Amino acid sequence: MARKSNSEPGAKRSAVRVVADGVAAAAGGVVVATVAAGIVMSPAQAPQARLGGIHEDLQRAVALHQITPEQAALFEVKLQREILGGTSDDDSTA
Repeated sequence: MARKSNSEPGAKRSAVRVVADGVAAAAGGVVVATVAAGIVMSPAQAPQARLGGIHEDLQRAVALHQITPEQAALFEVKLQREILGGTSDDDSTA
């Protein structure tokens, strides 16, 4: 004897769930794309403003004991060179 399965209501619920999940994922993708476009299209900050923000972030990390003051200072110098365009690590006089 074959068992009669009553899976139609479950199948409908599953289909509705798949559609709802797809709509939610698409909406999330639109939000992510909108935020990403806003970041890409926003004007770049002035180098000094960027460096000021970096300094504040590093000081906060030091205060939270995430990095040492020495690490913060070295990282800040490295980023300052990179941002300001002085990334010349080659000291050779060819």
